[in-house]
Amino acid sequence: MTDDSVDMMEQTRNKIKLTFPVEGMTCASCVLRVEKALKGVTGVADAVVNLATESATVEIEPAKVSVDILKKAVTDAGYKIIDTADEVDPVRAETELREREYRNLRRRFIFGAILSLIVMVGSMPELFQFVKVVPLEIRNVTLMLLTIPVMFYVGGKFFKGFWTAAKHRTTDMNTLISIGTLSAFIYSAVATIWPNLFVSAGKPADVYFDTSAVIITLILLGKILEARAKLKSSEAVRKLIALQPVTAHLAADGGEIDVPLSIVQVGNVLRVKPGEKIPVDGKILNGFATVDESMLTGESVPVERTVGATLLGGTVCLDGTILIQAEKVGKESFVARVAKLVEEAQTSKPHVQRLVDRVASVFVPVVIVVAVISAAAWAIFGPPPVHALMAFVAVLIVACPCALGLATPTAIMVGTGRGAEMGTLIRDSDTLEQARKITSVIFDKTGTLTVGEMKVVEIIPFVGDPEAGNKISEDDLLRLSAVAEAHSTHPLGKAVVEEARRRGLNHALLENNSTENTSFKSFTGKGVEKITREDAGQRVLRVGKLYFVFPGEMPNSKFQEKVLQRMQELTASVLYVSSRCAPSDKPEILGAVLVSDYVRDDAASTVNRVKRLGLKTYLLTGDGEGAAKRIAELVDVDGYFANVSPEGKLNKIKELQSSGEVVAFVGDGINDAPALTQADIGIAMANGTDIAVESSDVTLVRNELSLVPRSILLSRKTIKVIKQNLFWAFFYNILLIPLAAGVFYPLTGWQLNPMFASVAMALSSVSVVSNSLRLKRIKIT
Repeated sequence: MTDDSVDMMEQTRNKIKLTFPVEGMTCASCVLRVEKALKGVTGVADAVVNLATESATVEIEPAKVSVDILKKAVTDAGYKIIDTADEVDPVRAETELREREYRNLRRRFIFGAILSLIVMVGSMPELFQFVKVVPLEIRNVTLMLLTIPVMFYVGGKFFKGFWTAAKHRTTDMNTLISIGTLSAFIYSAVATIWPNLFVSAGKPADVYFDTSAVIITLILLGKILEARAKLKSSEAVRKLIALQPVTAHLAADGGEIDVPLSIVQVGNVLRVKPGEKIPVDGKILNGFATVDESMLTGESVPVERTVGATLLGGTVCLDGTILIQAEKVGKESFVARVAKLVEEAQTSKPHVQRLVDRVASVFVPVVIVVAVISAAAWAIFGPPPVHALMAFVAVLIVACPCALGLATPTAIMVGTGRGAEMGTLIRDSDTLEQARKITSVIFDKTGTLTVGEMKVVEIIPFVGDPEAGNKISEDDLLRLSAVAEAHSTHPLGKAVVEEARRRGLNHALLENNSTENTSFKSFTGKGVEKITREDAGQRVLRVGKLYFVFPGEMPNSKFQEKVLQRMQELTASVLYVSSRCAPSDKPEILGAVLVSDYVRDDAASTVNRVKRLGLKTYLLTGDGEGAAKRIAELVDVDGYFANVSPEGKLNKIKELQSSGEVVAFVGDGINDAPALTQADIGIAMANGTDIAVESSDVTLVRNELSLVPRSILLSRKTIKVIKQNLFWAFFYNILLIPLAAGVFYPLTGWQLNPMFASVAMALSSVSVVSNSLRLKRIKIT
């Protein structure tokens, strides 16, 4: 197995993080054993093993250790690293391997169920009279022969695991199952082959082949249900990977060649046709298309994309044929990176699970001791020896640490998977634990509570003579402003042009800019000038600061007062507009256009939802007092901090933390990275910079602020499910082990039959996984 065949790989400074599937783990005891083996290897900084995903994540120093050494360490511990042959798509390869394993378990179960049913019928002559026709000796030998394949073929993996654990002088779930079923089988085999041993001792030579066969079959049924539930719990990653097509159309020599997606490289030009999935992240070189991005961004409305636009692999080209140039392929694509983050979160281990694993490591030896004591007590003081045997087998079978091992990781898997489906990427399980403790949420302003894009918020035509009224209409003022700003690259100028287009003034705009008799100049820090040559001469339009567009004194002070008042109220930037006809040097003021960043549609409702969760809300911004106060009032936060530098943001968070607050910070820019890192939970918006996303604990894939309270609520519900799982797992053992040992028998006559014990054991694991799967359906709004 080479480094490239490892499921996930992440280069972090001088260390490499690897995640690979492990075969042979059955319970929490196995988890601790594999972790111990990996951590014992020189060069391994940390190792986390997850029973639900049956995988190990190892952080290593590549100069000191190789994957082959890790593989040997796991093998020496009695387990096996699964070699996923598909190096390009190991997640898909591993999923197929798990599905094959599930089908194999199902075949063995069907075979075992048929034989076990025959054994059960043959063991109950009092219920099935036709069985008495067969002589007892022949009947018992037949039952033994039918039980052998159930024991050692259907239940082969249990005995193989038992032998491996025994060689390493340790115990696990396989130990309990194997000792329990072997005890009943050996007792019955002796009674079948040498019945006189029992007769001479005055004891009946009864056989319990049905106990062994049915226990193995029922436990296997539990494993099948568990495996199926695990497949469901990891659906999120599989759905993400399934978004990518298998092949791509490689453009070559005027035609195209269909090639496997795995061989597409950065720089390749690909053709995408109507109705097809876009194969890789890339930029449009030619063509126009309507693209459905809902599967990745959650935006239900298709978007139009043309030359220069960036497309994400996995989205769907609804119409139009386009040529794209591959920019990110394989593990670097958006889909692969999202899948990687989800997978890493699912394989991480919270602190509570580490404690559970330590408890489970001593659980099996304790159970064996309890079973031996129970058997000895009943053999000495109780009914016939068979009662002691049944108590011994029942205790071993019912007390399985599977539920303990699955309680936390299955909930983490489903919770993080549900988050990915919502559009929330949670970095690890510790983030889920911490998020439920949040007491305060701090929102950055620009790009978080506001859209981060400039927009025309008001148009104020100039009033000359108050009796004459406005010299120009709003639309005409906007049209002329847009004509002047048509070639501007400044955000304010772009906002003016966009508003003109939105109002349907783009026809006049294009018409004006199509003539060759125009010139455009941009004056940095001042504004822009557009000169149009007309029949009557030249017309000069200027848009920008007042002293630039109109050097003289404003002819109407009331107009200026109104502009300044609205500028303060809206915390907007002002673009004054003037016009003059050359060769006259006297400009005429036309009016003012106010441009401002604007609050997101869902900002106020998001803040309100956060407050209803019982959390305090704050606004943090580098803008002035006026802008901060206006936005704070619009979204109704509990408090705000204005004129805060990037370092100041970090210090404000520290102040809150020192007062006992658990702080979540929501931001999107490079200057937010320190604050995102300092906060107990850093939440990065989808439109944020790469460094902001890397510094965060939670990334919102969809550019929706409403995902913030939903993420917090999801963490609360996930931790609640984990607590429920752990409670029932411990309660199950606390209640059923005494029942199986016969503690209640003297008073109530209750004694747990080993076959019922196997049902209970299987149901304990299935119930834990099923409870976790509820997170897929729980309403999170």
